[in-house]
Amino acid sequence: MWMFDLPEKIKRGVGEAVCAYSMIEEGDNVLVGLSGGKDSSLLLIALKHLQRVSPIRFNIEAMIVDPTGGQFDPAGLKEFCESLDVPFTHYAYPIFEIIKIRREKSPCSFCANMRRGILSGIAKDRGFRKIALGHHLTDATVTLMLNIFFSGRLHTLQPKTWQSRTQTWVIRPLIFLPEETLISAASEMDLPERGPKCPYGDDTKRKRINEILKNILEEAPQGEYSTLRALRKTLWAT
Repeated sequence: MWMFDLPEKIKRGVGEAVCAYSMIEEGDNVLVGLSGGKDSSLLLIALKHLQRVSPIRFNIEAMIVDPTGGQFDPAGLKEFCESLDVPFTHYAYPIFEIIKIRREKSPCSFCANMRRGILSGIAKDRGFRKIALGHHLTDATVTLMLNIFFSGRLHTLQPKTWQSRTQTWVIRPLIFLPEETLISAASEMDLPERGPKCPYGDDTKRKRINEILKNILEEAPQGEYSTLRALRKTLWAT
């Protein structure tokens, strides 16, 4: 079982985030949004571990919203979920084709919003109270930088967000963990990428800001943890 090999740093970071923002409660049904990448795969493993050790009883299922419209073979993801004894759903929708037709200027944002909307609608129809996504601290930091520099807003991803339209919560249990920690864990666990390859992710504002952040972290290695402390005192204050 993958969950027995999960590094302590991941267990601790997820446990702290879940407790700090009451992300999971007794009797919750949690739908984990899988992409096939390292982040969402580690998220599923971490939540399965938490389910095993926590006194709180909750259910987990996993789902991928396949943006290729069905060209992606989900067999590897299905096998991965079966190894964790987690029910798995593959839902195909032609998001990449829609992006191409519309000539979207922000394909990453459009794809993320589409997938989250589809996931939320299905969660509502199937009685899930929580939707767990694999966003991490680096995602939150980059989103904050994008909003400040390009939109003039002091805004970023939230650890826990209420969606009134679907009456569901979006939770982000990896939000206290930098991407480098997750990359290291995935390598240590020999966790393969199992998702469809994105044809639009090589030249985006998000990727360029991510590169700028890496340069900043060379000068300030603890910069993301400083950002985490600042966010917890301001935008994420409970």
